[in-house]
Amino acid sequence: MRSLARLAAAAVLVTFATPPLAAQSHPLAGRWQIDYERGKRIENDEVTVIRGTATLTLELRGDSLVGTLVRPASAEQPAPEPQRFAAKPTATGAVFVVRTVATNNDNGEITTREAVMTWTLTAKGDALEGTLLFAVPSMDFPAEPTVVTGKRTTE
Repeated sequence: MRSLARLAAAAVLVTFATPPLAAQSHPLAGRWQIDYERGKRIENDEVTVIRGTATLTLELRGDSLVGTLVRPASAEQPAPEPQRFAAKPTATGAVFVVRTVATNNDNGEITTREAVMTWTLTAKGDALEGTLLFAVPSMDFPAEPTVVTGKRTTE
């Protein structure tokens, strides 16, 4: 009977000694060098996709995956402020919804509009993949998800 009581006590210790899920790592946690569609240029009804790169750092904090997106300066504009966002992770990924402001240049007339960026990301080892849906509710054209790729980095 004593050995059964010891076994039960050991099982209780093992159960409570296991770290909670939030303290464990997540496949997306880490630093990523990503490539994504940064915008579009429409000139004379011809659409040119503008690709961009950024460093995306994702960290598991409690039950949330918290991210910081750092974009470098481009030939047209200085580096924007880092963008921060968070989401509840799934077993393999997360969906981040970010409200932002889109800048539009229409023949030199600069306007801004509210926009919503939806990042749907997953990771397998050192490879990140997913989509970015950049929607500007006040624009006349429908938004389509575009491809996001990335590689884990230590830099």
